[in-house]
Amino acid sequence: MGILLAEGDQHKQQRKTLLPAFAYRHIKDLYGLMWDISSHAVTSLAEVTATTLKAEQQPYTMDIMQWASKATLDIIFVGGMGQSVDSVRNQDSKYMTLRRIYKTVFSQSREDLILFILRIWVLPNFLLPYVPLKRNIELRRESQTLRDICRQLIRQKKRDLESELADKREKDILTVALNYGGFAEDELIEQLLTFLVAGHETTATALTWAIYILSKNAEMQAKLRDEIRTHLPSPSSPSPKNSEELATVIDNNMPYLHAICLEVLRYFAPVPITFREAAVDTSINGAPIPAGTLLTICPRATNRDVSLWGEDAQVFNPDRYLSQPKKAHIDPLEEDEQGESSNKNVGTRSNYATLTFLHGPRSCIGQSFSKAELAILLATLIGRFEFALVDESLKDETKVKLRGGATNRPADGLHVKVALVEGW
Repeated sequence: MGILLAEGDQHKQQRKTLLPAFAYRHIKDLYGLMWDISSHAVTSLAEVTATTLKAEQQPYTMDIMQWASKATLDIIFVGGMGQSVDSVRNQDSKYMTLRRIYKTVFSQSREDLILFILRIWVLPNFLLPYVPLKRNIELRRESQTLRDICRQLIRQKKRDLESELADKREKDILTVALNYGGFAEDELIEQLLTFLVAGHETTATALTWAIYILSKNAEMQAKLRDEIRTHLPSPSSPSPKNSEELATVIDNNMPYLHAICLEVLRYFAPVPITFREAAVDTSINGAPIPAGTLLTICPRATNRDVSLWGEDAQVFNPDRYLSQPKKAHIDPLEEDEQGESSNKNVGTRSNYATLTFLHGPRSCIGQSFSKAELAILLATLIGRFEFALVDESLKDETKVKLRGGATNRPADGLHVKVALVEGW
């Protein structure tokens, strides 16, 4: 029962306690770490790509969705849990266990459909884990393993922070949460479980769609690559920019990267749907909403609404963001806490035209982390490689089959041809 699912006063207290850890002033200190992990992943991919081309005389092909999931798990493991970069590179036991578990958890079986039907029409939620299905047994086992890992990480971090040699300036989410206090160990475990899931699969989905749309648009991809190479060092550079410099460059000096990322998040909202229940009798635009009414919020519908975005709402068009006046970075969490929108887009009729991260007190607390992660991963990938779809028929978006579940992802993965682009 982490912040994603908590309700009422419990949610308010959790959000208040966690908010400092997700403030932009802390997230920007993680840019260097994200860059380091992304650069290592891209350098490894470059070696595989070059070897394949030399040996087989043809482009390397891969499922970018699997690569994205691994890369984002690397980042949340280090940036969220405070583990060292070496623990990822050397594939330590906790990290490898996490990878195995999430591969299991996010795979789908026929029993998942049975559980879904039972949840919607037959059984209350609290009884579902006790249905004697193999999938339930598997999930209970893996869930307990995850909890054990999180407990170990929390206790190790506490010991590290109590050491005289501890660096109290570490900015990983776990360190900040512990420094601000307020959580018992079991409560903090719930939060880490939430961050592990919400913090890597959603961004991996967004990155997958970003590569998909750029693989369809060679000119758009080339334009983005030019901007990246103009402002950012090569991933193989021995002296990459520090966190503060990276945050300044990426957030303020790379408008096309910013526009691409915002349009990916609008057009391909990773989380397709969420639900709210009216707590009291109320109304929306004059329509009565009795207490207990279940409301469906569908970001992919709102984000592509012609009445909100204009006639090109159903078109992927990053240029819509380039007409906005340049302004300093505003922390979306601080803005949302005051009831304002962090997505004031030119040409839209409502501050709530983009619902990718929701808004207000239930807005996604990790949106600054996710946006930074997406921008850095996309920059390192596009700066180094050229991507093209293996199956060119998928340029027709209607032919891409979607997988049901918590995130909207291609059902069969996204297979792309990868070519090294020299000069960076």
